[in-house]
Amino acid sequence: MPRRASKRKRIYLIDAMSYIFRAYHARTPQPFTSPSGEPTQAVFLFNNMLRKLLREHAPDYVAVAFESGGPTVRDEIFEDYKAQRPPAPDDLVAQIEPIKRLCQALRLKLLEHEGYEADDVIATLAKQARGKGLDVVVVTSDKDMLQLIRTGKGATVRVFSPTREKFLDEAAVEEYFGVPPKKVVEVVALMGDAVDNIPGAKGIGEKGARELITRFGSADAAMKQADEVKQKKYREALLQQQDQIRLSRQLATLHADLSIPFDLNSLQLQEPDTEQLVALYTEMGFTSLLKEHLPAAVATPKDVKYQDLEKPAQLKKFLSAMGKHPVAVWCETSGDSPAGLKLTALAFSAKPGAATVAPLGNEREAWLEIARAFLEDEQKPKILHDSKTATLALAAEKMELRGPIDDTALYSYLLQPTTAKHRLEDVAARRLNRPLSGSAAEKADYVQRLAEPLRTEVKQQKLQPVYEHIERPLAPVLARMERTGVRLDPAALEELSAASEREIGKLTRRIYQLAGAEFNLNSPKQLGEILYQKLQLPMPRKRGKGKVASTAADVLEELSSQHEIPGLVLEYRELTKLKSTYIDVLPTKIHPRTGRLHTSFHQAGTATGRLSSSDPNLQNIPIRGELGTKIRAAFVAEPGWVLLAADYSLI
Repeated sequence: MPRRASKRKRIYLIDAMSYIFRAYHARTPQPFTSPSGEPTQAVFLFNNMLRKLLREHAPDYVAVAFESGGPTVRDEIFEDYKAQRPPAPDDLVAQIEPIKRLCQALRLKLLEHEGYEADDVIATLAKQARGKGLDVVVVTSDKDMLQLIRTGKGATVRVFSPTREKFLDEAAVEEYFGVPPKKVVEVVALMGDAVDNIPGAKGIGEKGARELITRFGSADAAMKQADEVKQKKYREALLQQQDQIRLSRQLATLHADLSIPFDLNSLQLQEPDTEQLVALYTEMGFTSLLKEHLPAAVATPKDVKYQDLEKPAQLKKFLSAMGKHPVAVWCETSGDSPAGLKLTALAFSAKPGAATVAPLGNEREAWLEIARAFLEDEQKPKILHDSKTATLALAAEKMELRGPIDDTALYSYLLQPTTAKHRLEDVAARRLNRPLSGSAAEKADYVQRLAEPLRTEVKQQKLQPVYEHIERPLAPVLARMERTGVRLDPAALEELSAASEREIGKLTRRIYQLAGAEFNLNSPKQLGEILYQKLQLPMPRKRGKGKVASTAADVLEELSSQHEIPGLVLEYRELTKLKSTYIDVLPTKIHPRTGRLHTSFHQAGTATGRLSSSDPNLQNIPIRGELGTKIRAAFVAEPGWVLLAADYSLI
């Protein structure tokens, strides 16, 4: 949390659009969409940035300023004001209203004023708050707001830049504009502002504007004493463009006297309205945020009936009474490898709010034999969440899952393929607005609760054929693939590791020889010093982290035609990456019991329906180059078997 400069209370005035544009234009791995397909990236990231600010800064009072949406007084006096700006994209405009609802759910005061910009609203509140003895922090990335800064005796006004995560004071303004905050509009009056289409005086740029205001104190004084200006183009601009200069100053000046009531009680930072927040997060599909608030929003129902059975006979009686009634099954497991899953408990739910748990402790074989009769009965309908994992766990007990199966994880995936998470806790949070305590009984209960609404929606969306003919039949196939695994020749990789280590050593020595010095090849900074300072290779425009000259692959490829080192560094990088990512790591993933690699295939991991795999990712084994071919050659068949390649490229 930033240290307070004084004991005065602080008010934070947040420029909403500054945050919104930053959130909208942020690069993300995939688009954010709600369950109904609406764009949500700006809402999600705005939420995260805003809550981070409030958490880390802990202001006493907060207001969030929005644009009024219609024409402003500046448009009336200058038709081309901000004319070069394209209209906001439709998918951004659609997220403004949910962002306002988010602010309301966080119990933050929303302010806007018809005919004026958010900047003017903030200027007015800053003046009012400072007059009440409050320290003011304006949260924005907009340089226009720098004119508001006042950091002398008494209450202060500072700007906090969220992009730089830095407080800006009068010294920062002088560094940026060359003048104190009160003179900023005078500089803009002369140099203009291309972003807002403020014309300024043609012929006077930023440097000239700074010099003139530093010398004369104001644009008016500079125009009155234009004859004293030696530079001809400055002098002529001051004499011939006076109306344009005055207009520019008028456009740049923030209005600080709007009729906005200043009610400190309404601006006080409060606890969020959890009910509203949960409703909005649910609508937006923000599962990770939703789970954070569910414990406070919804307590686990007290009327549930969860029973831990003591004797296998009790389970037999319970399952015998089910007939063809769909029963939800939860397989509690331990172990993190498809070949090492162990069944630790079984939970069954015949109706919402009730569940029965078979502990599988004492008399384990008796428990399993009764469960087997039910789970392998092709006439008994069952409901599971992630039937693939259940199939793996049951296979370890030599059981096979049979019969009609509703898989709520696959239902959730079919209905929301762009949502990355379909674990039970995620789906329960999205669909039921409920947290999970973690007990097997509760999980079976929630699987039962989810089944009917998800199944109904899948049918309404005409997705039942996809479930029945593609997704559900695929699950047991993937389970068998994971359990079977793939054979790897560790001796071949050990030999390859030693060979690649020798080659890395040769490359390293050759690079040092050519550079005339030893340095850390993995340090972009040290490599840059060798390439651009010692060898005097052309400096790229591209900058890396810390604003050092880039040594990225594309830059080195360009430089390789001018010197041998860049090409050798690329070889070194490729070799060390293959060694550390595959050659040395894959043997460590071999399961001690089976002697094989067992990846996990993710059926509900991509919006396109394409499989992904992890731990290890067997879909990303290198294929190009001699070394890639050798790594692939380490995947071998059992004696008497062959590996068959059959894919679209071969067809």
